[in-house]
Amino acid sequence: MSDLVTLTIDGQQIQTAPNTLLVEAAAQLGILVPVYCYHPKLAPIGACRMCLVEIEGMPKLTPSCTTPVKEGMVVHTQNARVEKARRGMLEFLLIHHPLDCPVCDKGGECPLQDYTYEFGPRKTRFRYPKRHWDKPLQIGKNILLDRERCIMCLRCVRFCEEISDHQQIGVFERGHSQCIGTVPGHSFDSQFSGNTIELCPVGALTGAPTRFFGRTWEIQHTPSICTGCAAGCNIRIDHRQQRDVVRLWSRENKHTDDGWLCDRGRFGYEFVNQDRLKDFKILQDGQLVDATTQQATVKAASILSKHANSGSLGVLASPILTNEELYAVEWLTRSVLQTSSIDHTASAVNPQAVQLHSVVREAGFRSGVLTDIDEAAQIVTIGVDLSNDQPITELRVKKALFQRKAQLVSLYPETIELGRYTEHNLIYEPGQEASVVASLAAAVRSGGGEGVVGQAARLLSSEAPKAVIVGWKLQGLSDFSALAKALGELASALGPDVPCITIYPNCNTRGALDLGITPGWLPGGVAATGSSESGMTGIQILEAARDGRLKALWVVGAEPLLEADPELVKAALANVEFIYQGWSLRDVPVDPDVVLANVTFAEQAGTFTNTDGRVQRIYPAVKPHGRSRPGWQIVADLGRALGKTWEATSDQEVFEQIRQAVPAYSQIKWSEVGTLGVQSGASAPPAMAGATG
Repeated sequence: MSDLVTLTIDGQQIQTAPNTLLVEAAAQLGILVPVYCYHPKLAPIGACRMCLVEIEGMPKLTPSCTTPVKEGMVVHTQNARVEKARRGMLEFLLIHHPLDCPVCDKGGECPLQDYTYEFGPRKTRFRYPKRHWDKPLQIGKNILLDRERCIMCLRCVRFCEEISDHQQIGVFERGHSQCIGTVPGHSFDSQFSGNTIELCPVGALTGAPTRFFGRTWEIQHTPSICTGCAAGCNIRIDHRQQRDVVRLWSRENKHTDDGWLCDRGRFGYEFVNQDRLKDFKILQDGQLVDATTQQATVKAASILSKHANSGSLGVLASPILTNEELYAVEWLTRSVLQTSSIDHTASAVNPQAVQLHSVVREAGFRSGVLTDIDEAAQIVTIGVDLSNDQPITELRVKKALFQRKAQLVSLYPETIELGRYTEHNLIYEPGQEASVVASLAAAVRSGGGEGVVGQAARLLSSEAPKAVIVGWKLQGLSDFSALAKALGELASALGPDVPCITIYPNCNTRGALDLGITPGWLPGGVAATGSSESGMTGIQILEAARDGRLKALWVVGAEPLLEADPELVKAALANVEFIYQGWSLRDVPVDPDVVLANVTFAEQAGTFTNTDGRVQRIYPAVKPHGRSRPGWQIVADLGRALGKTWEATSDQEVFEQIRQAVPAYSQIKWSEVGTLGVQSGASAPPAMAGATG
């Protein structure tokens, strides 16, 4: 307690940490100090002057967003001097601000509106014409700017300077003409541009895809998880009367997203609203026609039954399905249909390589989580371009580099975004990953060497805390065993307890792996032991279908199809009896024999497992389109049609079965996952000997 600072705010005594800002100390007491330019994740600048407070002993009012607490300080936030200053600042801000609240996207959730009602003047003394600009100004693909609404808090500019380092917007002109704009010759095309919409305290910055999304009091909010990548960023789904999704907003979770959201996740929700399957369908006389749920289920079951336990059936299940849906597909495939040719991807990977998080554990690394980046003084990335693969994790790395002066070593076949900040950038020919990692390991062990590898090794030879990040693209190496060996050598050279974070491509790739949606592996990371259980990979399934070695395909979600050559996919689907279960036919090039309408993540409850094994819940935000249903329910119907009853009647009951099957999930209770998730257990790494290549 002796390290704490004691002060008094509005007659209330508080003890808080040194260097806490006054505005933050007041918030700890539940005292509202209005702010516009201040944001807890941005450096304070004291630009808007709304947070002025009186400190006894100081002659002038002081901005509380730039003033740290001091021992014995006595602060007043609500006396006559402070209130007069607030009225004056609001009057200045409103001089040129348009009175367009009825059409402004921010109306109803606007701090300028709220503070004007609470602290501002009741009428204006300004009698001259307001300033006008052309509106809206499209400064980027997703961002519109209404310059007359801007109050020059500079949050947007500071985000681009301090957080993303994509300095594409700035402040131009002076005085009456001062405005926000894009750097000449550039547009605001940062993949993090949407964060400025949330940071903007007024309606100056709005999203082009979401402009005029509705009045805020008509909108309901539902917590969920972004499906854009495997980071598992927490989001809020905004929707109107449980019909359409109108906006995605970030929802801070320090374990996954640190409060930010990339544009791919923020604006990539169109598939929930557009081109949706609303009815079950069957193919008759070369045409897809609507069918009852029972008709479609019976026809699909007859196809599956015909090819069960014969080696002539393949199953592809999307890695953006929930854990509950994936587990249901795995149950029906292995337990009822008696086939092991099941996969969640059609990339050219082998079953050993796809279990990347198990490989790094066997190599000697500790299973890392995203927050390990926050503690590392040295970060090593191997075979991963975070800017494309997991943008929000890239922001976490940038935060470590900018704020804590961490050092970065990058191993990648080409120049990447983070290459601008690396201490040592090891660029190699594609396919040489194993030799480069082995060379780095040997150099670290010897304490240095020649060239850039030696320089990187000298840096990594220090005792500083480290974190290693490896990317899913390493799975595509033809000689993956050599890379696994090299990773083991690197883990040994770096020392004990170094965390390694595995980056996967899709929002539930890790869940698909944990639940056995890959050949050669059973739920819980148990390696299949016989050739009859190993099955075919996704690409092998498509090739076998094209060549006539498979007679039927059951595809749940189109994502695996998008990873393969389009001509291969078209030829494969046209050559088999084809059952498609999903939410849209947009990416399916051949009419299926049966179509089963599945809901999206926005219409159901369930769980996803993010890239580092964090299990998080989603909640139903909008009503299912037409007769579409959650995937596990469709699978349960198929099971009944095949004479097998699945003992689960709710999402929670399915999750209980997952807990029994997957040791890493055994300690996770459905009721405790909540809105922030629970980290899955670090189960012992499975034996690789049983995996097939």
